[in-house]
Amino acid sequence: MLLLLKLMRPKQWIKNLFVVAPLVFSMTFYDSVNVIHTIIAVAVFIAASSAVYVMNDICDVKADRKHPKKKHRPIASGEVSVPTAMVLLVALVCAGIYGIRFLPINCAVITTIYILLNIFYSFKLKHIAILDVSLIAVGFVLRVLMGAAAISVDVSPWIILATFLLALFLGFGKRRHEVTTPSGNKTRSSLNEYTAELLDNLINVTCAAALMCYAIYAVDVARTTHKVEFVYTVGFVALGLFRYLHFIYVSNKGDSPENAIYQDRLFLLNLLLWLGISLRILLP
Repeated sequence: MLLLLKLMRPKQWIKNLFVVAPLVFSMTFYDSVNVIHTIIAVAVFIAASSAVYVMNDICDVKADRKHPKKKHRPIASGEVSVPTAMVLLVALVCAGIYGIRFLPINCAVITTIYILLNIFYSFKLKHIAILDVSLIAVGFVLRVLMGAAAISVDVSPWIILATFLLALFLGFGKRRHEVTTPSGNKTRSSLNEYTAELLDNLINVTCAAALMCYAIYAVDVARTTHKVEFVYTVGFVALGLFRYLHFIYVSNKGDSPENAIYQDRLFLLNLLLWLGISLRILLP
């Protein structure tokens, strides 16, 4: 049972908190129906994303066995058989379909797009440099749109852009770690199309652009809500981005964004302060 849970990569579930963002920043969490719909939307995306992880591990089993870290994954190590993984995959898809019944139809469309996108990614598109990271970033945008669709609210285009650029930043940071690790080029063909210099430029551009988009979003929120203090939250976002740059270039931890959140106290504290202060400012 624990091996099946490991196959679903629960550490990665933190990414699905992006589904909650529309509920928080639309300030509609006082509505119990919205809260329930958001919880269901998160559960559906956990099922969908876990199904994608299982599918990826089935497709990449041969390559994973050559990777110094991925060879310890349940399928690559032989602890979970491919037929068992297929049963889990079907169960996760069924769970997602069941949950989606309780949400607006747009949620079903978004979830379907997410799964189809990842199918194309797994079988072909992950081998194309730049496009591989871009498709992962689109997955984060779909999470935000899922949360918005679940509670029928609009999302600022600036927060959509900020989400997309932030995901690109994290993705290019991960690719840089893989490119500068000798074993990386043996397990992912798209890495042959990247260089450390190219990735450095992409990281810098997406970092700056993500910060700029969030700053514009913060100014827009301050203007529409008449709460000028919200602009100050840009400082926390800047600190978080700069801290992650430190992970990439100094600590050599750019391969795992989730570990940065779980293990780095300063990063986690900054994240909690940003969330807490943002809510305090926006609350009536």
